Amino acid sequence: MKKTFLGLLLISPLLSLAQLKYPSYAEVQSSISGYSTKGLVSQTVIGKSYGNENISVIKLQLDEKPKPTLLVVAGIDGKHPAGTIASLQLTKQILALPKDSLQALLKDKSIWIIPLVNPDAYKRNSSTKQWLSGNSRKIDNDRDGRLDEDPAKDLNGDGIISQMRVESPIGNFKVHKDNPNLLVAADKSKAEKGNYIVFPEGIDQDFDGRYGEDGEGGVNIDRNFTFDYHAFLAESGDYAASEPETRALVDFIFANPQIASVLHIGLANNLSEPERYDARAANERIVKSWSVNDVEMSKYISTIYKEHTKSLGEASKMVSSPGNFSNTAYYHLGKFSFSTPLWWPSVTDSTKNTNKTTDANETFYKWVNINNVQGAILPWSKVNHPDFSNQNVEVGGVVDIFRNNPPVEFLETSVQAHTGFVVKLLENMAKLVFSTPKVTSLGDDIYRVELSVMNVGNMPTYPEIADRIRFVSRFKTVCDLQSNQQFLSGKRLQLYSALGAGDSKTFSWLIKGKGAVKIQAGCPTSGEQQIEVKL
Repeated sequence: MKKTFLGLLLISPLLSLAQLKYPSYAEVQSSISGYSTKGLVSQTVIGKSYGNENISVIKLQLDEKPKPTLLVVAGIDGKHPAGTIASLQLTKQILALPKDSLQALLKDKSIWIIPLVNPDAYKRNSSTKQWLSGNSRKIDNDRDGRLDEDPAKDLNGDGIISQMRVESPIGNFKVHKDNPNLLVAADKSKAEKGNYIVFPEGIDQDFDGRYGEDGEGGVNIDRNFTFDYHAFLAESGDYAASEPETRALVDFIFANPQIASVLHIGLANNLSEPERYDARAANERIVKSWSVNDVEMSKYISTIYKEHTKSLGEASKMVSSPGNFSNTAYYHLGKFSFSTPLWWPSVTDSTKNTNKTTDANETFYKWVNINNVQGAILPWSKVNHPDFSNQNVEVGGVVDIFRNNPPVEFLETSVQAHTGFVVKLLENMAKLVFSTPKVTSLGDDIYRVELSVMNVGNMPTYPEIADRIRFVSRFKTVCDLQSNQQFLSGKRLQLYSALGAGDSKTFSWLIKGKGAVKIQAGCPTSGEQQIEVKL
């Protein structure tokens, strides 16, 4: 098997990291900070985590001049370390494009990549027995007034937190027909009966009937953003944007209005299955549906995405959690927002056709068996459990981290496919072309000035919802006159709605007085131009 990751493949003695072959936290930070400030790449810090770790952005651009930008974000939920690794591999593959192709790609646009929004999680998880979602803040997940009093516990000493099954006549799970190490839900419609109750591996140390529900793990940053935030959801934080990681990312987008589109590599997916229009939700006071035109754009980008990723098989359907980044980027920040896990388990049959099973668990089980993925499904071992002294208790089964995080060698093909998509997404973003201004003399030092602009990109200058968000930089024209000139019609500053793909618009002013006129037109997400006209 290929063992490549930016030249960093030192295997940690910790079993979970060794199985995935993921780099340590120090190696990840070394990769991020190793990008030079010369040429096409620069690296800077956008903020600090709760644990005072740097949150960095890698900028791929020709120069410092603001240009329409695609922002790629990963490493928000600590249970998705694959996103961080993939985003760094994505950076490397983009930089490996032919020089002329890369120069052409970045001539009018930029790509910025934030590989690790939640560094606390990666740092902690890479030195513990399990991967947890949150940052380093101590929180009371079960809201019983105590902190981290009921963590998951390694009962059989194998260095892994897996499943725990308790034999019971009222259980809802039974042994899989083909794999004795798997449990599946009993199908009551077929009169099936279960034999086991399933818990995370651990002990009920606070006697509330739950296992491993309040251990280390902090606030899950992907539940802490402002849209559809749920205050009492586990790991969501005390209030929306309570965490420095959340604020750092939102502030960064606010401070850079040229960010036009956002691609989140995380535990959500609106690319394999595009957004859908809900008329009622779109017209409520709190909008909860993409607009009609934005949905059409979502469908178009989804078509491109599926074309580039069809070799990876059918993607997992993943529902966004409340307070997640992707929805906030669209509804509250006014950006085209797309999300993908980048990798998902997929199997093919003997005729090489993609397996169309709709059961994600069954697909995962088959993928593990076909690829002989060690450590993803463990044999059951009996343990003595103080909470079930008279029952048969065993530890093993599925190690949850493998569902969305494969060993590193499986990421390469997915990253290659997604590199092509990222390039295509950038090429489809809005691009403005300005005509030469037309000046018509009407006599008595009166002039009509006309300027036409066309969006030659395949996406609007910004999403339709952005026109409803006051802080988003709208399409505008600014016509500055000299002291001896005056407007007879038209205004110095005029704001307009988004310019759709292939659409054009002509602006005109009636000006009295000779001299130079300076016109600035456009918007940050599609490009701006300053033009001087002599009357």
